[in-house]
Amino acid sequence: MNFGVSVKGIIRRSDGKILIVKRNSQDNFLPGIWETVGGGVKEKDSPQKALEREIMEETGLTVKIREPFNVFTFENEKQEFKIGITFVCDYLDGKIKLSSEHSDFKWIDSRDIKQYDSTPSLYEEIVTYSNKYNNSYERFAVSQKAVIIRDNKCFIAEINKRPGIWDLPGGRIDKREDAETSFRREMKEEIGISDFKILATYDRETWLSLAGAAVYGTASLVKTDEEFTLSTEHVRGKWISESEIDDYEYIWPAMNRMIKKGFWYHDLLLKNN
Repeated sequence: MNFGVSVKGIIRRSDGKILIVKRNSQDNFLPGIWETVGGGVKEKDSPQKALEREIMEETGLTVKIREPFNVFTFENEKQEFKIGITFVCDYLDGKIKLSSEHSDFKWIDSRDIKQYDSTPSLYEEIVTYSNKYNNSYERFAVSQKAVIIRDNKCFIAEINKRPGIWDLPGGRIDKREDAETSFRREMKEEIGISDFKILATYDRETWLSLAGAAVYGTASLVKTDEEFTLSTEHVRGKWISESEIDDYEYIWPAMNRMIKKGFWYHDLLLKNN
């Protein structure tokens, strides 16, 4: 297997917006997806000089390379193993002139990255960037999850970036969102549904994440007849019975309890209707 180094830049303007570019639809590798600007490091290049060159070639912009922000690995279409370094970059000058590698560009608020067709690794990187540099999310995160039960089985999904770890549909409330708007956005993004009813928010928990952030999570019983379309955040979905709940490892420390309580609440509602 060949080996190489790649560099990427999160280019930010003075208004806080960052640049993403869309790969040409005819590209052999990830055609049509949105990404940040970058490319390979040539022999005797420093990563910073390589990134300056790639940004100029791909966008025509002059930037100031700041600190390295993330290190990642991937395999490209030539089966070359790459170590990638992402740098934070400040826009200095220039009008965007895209190379043939890309067909479109946008300056976006970093918290809106999930609205664009991209890769789970980029979503994670930009969200991390938002937390560190833009304070796009509250320090105390509030997250909402949906317990959906059909035919006495609950829907769970395996997380793409954490194989073997399972989750319920839902996610974090962003700044300037109310709870229901956020919940409906997350349900649309994660499982592709918009026609559902929140029957009750019946459980809640607080804890510190592995990164040290305080999290307040809620579980709501949700009713929907729509079919699900999983986002790239998840590898697969599964419907599990009440007896199978403890057979899985979940992203939240209290999620197995929340699912069990969801079955109890679901049965209670059925008895009373």
